[in-house]
Amino acid sequence: MVMNKKRKLLIARKLAEFHSIPLVDKKAKGQLVEKLRHYINLLNGTNNELYKRIKLSSSSYLNDIPWLKIADDINKIEEIINNKNSSWSNLSIVLCHNDTQCLNFLYDEKQNNKISLIDFEHCARNYWLYDIINHFIEYAGCDNEEPDYDNTYPKRHKQKQWLEIYLSNASFLNNKYEKQMTIDELCDLGDCLRAPIHLYWSLWAFLEALLNPQSMKNFDYIKYGKCRLKQYEKYKQDFFS
Repeated sequence: MVMNKKRKLLIARKLAEFHSIPLVDKKAKGQLVEKLRHYINLLNGTNNELYKRIKLSSSSYLNDIPWLKIADDINKIEEIINNKNSSWSNLSIVLCHNDTQCLNFLYDEKQNNKISLIDFEHCARNYWLYDIINHFIEYAGCDNEEPDYDNTYPKRHKQKQWLEIYLSNASFLNNKYEKQMTIDELCDLGDCLRAPIHLYWSLWAFLEALLNPQSMKNFDYIKYGKCRLKQYEKYKQDFFS
């Protein structure tokens, strides 16, 4: 999805403001692994009804997905983010939107170019960088079953420009570690998040296909989920290493 520079920077400011909403429990952990595990537990055969739907699915692809291997990967993701010596342990947890596609930012030229954030279905505690990287990924658009993620993901200089605006408006950032990180270090860390983000939307898409089969008439969620899973496999070593 193409947006002008001004609108992109307004979104950066809006997202920083949203992330600055204080959490009730400031010591609460992020919910990324919790969400991933919830999805995989519905898909890996432990849910009898969904297991039947997978077996009866017209798509053989769902039967070939290594659900147990993905579940093992999720355990590894949890180990990494819970490691007190990892970079993740020092990254602030905030209230995240978790679905920061461009269409969820409403732009109103009549109200001094006001930006409003909508659709909080996936809202949960998460790393603030997660929302940003998810937003960058979604530059590919959400109306295509096989988005071109690689060619639409912003180049480093564009990421840095966006982050500079965000950081100047992120009042929640009082973590000494984060303040000492360079923009490039934040970009490097953010790029690693591409893997779990793609995994999240892949599992979500497969569930949409199984729980709402009628929706497949308008959008092939299995093809979309397959595309996302390929992206996860492509980038997962960036996260695991």
